[in-house]
Amino acid sequence: MERTISGMMGKGSVNHNTRAFTAKNVDKERSRDNVEFCHSDIKEVYHNLFDEALERYNAKQKRSDRKIDDYYEKIRRGKQEKLFYEVIFQIGNKDDMNVQSSEGRLAKEILCEFMEQFQKRNPNLYVVLQIRCTSSMQIRCA
Repeated sequence: MERTISGMMGKGSVNHNTRAFTAKNVDKERSRDNVEFCHSDIKEVYHNLFDEALERYNAKQKRSDRKIDDYYEKIRRGKQEKLFYEVIFQIGNKDDMNVQSSEGRLAKEILCEFMEQFQKRNPNLYVVLQIRCTSSMQIRCA
């Protein structure tokens, strides 16, 4: 039987992925089975990645109105930028690769192996959250 492998990029919701709230399409009983590979605070990540560069940028500014106090807040309040994007990788769907089936267990193994090497293969991306969802085998990276 053929299966599909798909990827999607969107604006993402950390609260949805960590189940800080439960959407209508989420089975609460299955949420306890989610596997979280990593989870970093996005604000802390911004400061770790950009504070040094921000300091250099601000030091070069002659006009104080061009200085940026907090890059995270600048992006968060901006109308053009997004704090992060989410990438979803999925094998099959909830019908043909359900997590409770043998095919779903195989998909879990494949996706877990994929995630172990993701950051190494993508050094220009910084992963702050990786989670495996339960009805269909998918990995969410923010």
